[in-house]
Amino acid sequence: MNIKKTLAFFGIVALLCGGTTPVFAQKDLTKFLKQLWGPKNLFFNRSPSLKQTFPKINWQALDNMAFAQVSTQQVLSAATPLFMPKVSVDVPRPLLPAPQKIKRAVFTLQYDPKTHGKGSAFAVKIDGQVWGVTARHVLDDIGRSPYMSLKTPAGQELFFQVFSVREGNVHGADIAVFRIPPQALDYITPLQPDYVLPTPEEQVQSAGFSHGNFGWFPRVDVLFASNHRILARYENFPVRSGYCGSPVLKNGKVMGVFVGIMPQELAQTAAWFSLVSNSFPTPIHSFTQIVPISWVLRLVRQEKSGLPIESTVPVKVLGKTIAWLHPDENIVSIQQMRNGNLIKTIPAYPFMNYSHLEAFLEIQPLDRIYVTIQQGDRSSSRKRIFVYALDTASGKVTHTERK
Repeated sequence: MNIKKTLAFFGIVALLCGGTTPVFAQKDLTKFLKQLWGPKNLFFNRSPSLKQTFPKINWQALDNMAFAQVSTQQVLSAATPLFMPKVSVDVPRPLLPAPQKIKRAVFTLQYDPKTHGKGSAFAVKIDGQVWGVTARHVLDDIGRSPYMSLKTPAGQELFFQVFSVREGNVHGADIAVFRIPPQALDYITPLQPDYVLPTPEEQVQSAGFSHGNFGWFPRVDVLFASNHRILARYENFPVRSGYCGSPVLKNGKVMGVFVGIMPQELAQTAAWFSLVSNSFPTPIHSFTQIVPISWVLRLVRQEKSGLPIESTVPVKVLGKTIAWLHPDENIVSIQQMRNGNLIKTIPAYPFMNYSHLEAFLEIQPLDRIYVTIQQGDRSSSRKRIFVYALDTASGKVTHTERK
């Protein structure tokens, strides 16, 4: 058996038996192959029926191999007859070619040119200037002065160091912006922003890197969209490390930043807070979270003008603005008091519609509504907590800082 068949066989076995990363340790691989394909052919000779009883190919497992270095069509085609001789393998969907202008806008970030830990990022043109964008938590992992990796038309890899200039809150607007060095602009075509939120069931696209390999997803189904967070489902999406920070696009323009997967335990909570009946029509594990590109605009304008009012988002109850949410802030909780008694406490989530908090409360005329907002998060040198209170009877709003 040639080496391509062997590598592909090992990769599929590993994925079918519980999953593994696409990079295999050489020592373990060598040991495995000696046992499997040695002179005594232990694997099949000890159990000849395995050829007939081996489980059918898990197509999700094959999709998960899309980013693996061994998962070319040639290798997969060579390995498949080992399991199902009559099955032919198509190129995995994530390997579909992306438009060239999209590929020129998306790149990777890493701690330094010699390390392998990477995140995705992209270039966007806002107010006449080109900015780099990634997920805020990516910088928590690789540092705030990482290197962007670009390739020349000839395939040469170039590295340029960048520095974070503005960051959102990892629990809310989980994004960060940085300036792109002028010498890197020759190898980049920045995207244009689209600030209009997508509608549920609308199809958008996405592109990014995982394990250093580029992936293009021409179909992403929007499930829910608000000014704070978009929930979506990727078709045939092999979730891999490094994809956070990639752009989500609509008609070639960037409308959001991919920031992660929805934890399973929050899926039904997300459905309720989003005022969606029952639950979303998609498997729980497929939820993905996207920060609208409008938050990138707010960070850029904060950098250029300090803290203008357009860089904030109103938090409203019954049409009354009780607070302004900045990109580096997140809502911690919402409480409803009546006659001095606590009626309800709601832990806030970024996919709530903060413009209509009354939708989650049964408000009566004498109620008081408290919204707790935290400025800064886990990497901040100093966190500040503010409590905003609305007296529904008088419409008066007060706020205090919690010491």
